[in-house]
Amino acid sequence: MGARNGTLAVLVVLVAAAVAAGGVAGADEGTCSANGERKLCLEDVSVSTERIVVGESATLSVTVRNAGDVAANGTVVLKVAGPVNGTDTYALSEDRLEPGEEVEVTQRLDASTPGTHGLQVVLNDGAMTHRYDASEVRTLEVEERSAGLGGPIDAPEYALLALLGSLSVLGVVVYRNN
Repeated sequence: MGARNGTLAVLVVLVAAAVAAGGVAGADEGTCSANGERKLCLEDVSVSTERIVVGESATLSVTVRNAGDVAANGTVVLKVAGPVNGTDTYALSEDRLEPGEEVEVTQRLDASTPGTHGLQVVLNDGAMTHRYDASEVRTLEVEERSAGLGGPIDAPEYALLALLGSLSVLGVVVYRNN
């Protein structure tokens, strides 16, 4: 019953964050909000995978474009809702973009806590007083590392395969020479 309540609480936090952000917005031009003549937009937000194992990493990629008529400062912020109701905010990049200019921001996401993590990218002005744009909430599922068969192949398993392959080749060479 506790895990069920925890999952429900995470969903409530994600929905509350989306509502507080003025709704869940996509990463397209129609969702960004101007601040006078300044207008920065999230053009693309993606995560390299939706599922990883503890100890592995994924990559978050964000493309920001200045769709306004003047140069503008922007801060790319990552909001994370963890599986145990913890929330964190990380400033990933602060850039000044000229009109029409684009910048790509990438961030490595390391997996240390199993469970479902909600990720949302927010684009604010440099002073953090105006929100230009916000992405849809994306999820990253972090799984426990498997202790037995069926998990990712590790270095010792590669070494074992190499040894078996070498012994097989050696066996064929010996057989053909006899």
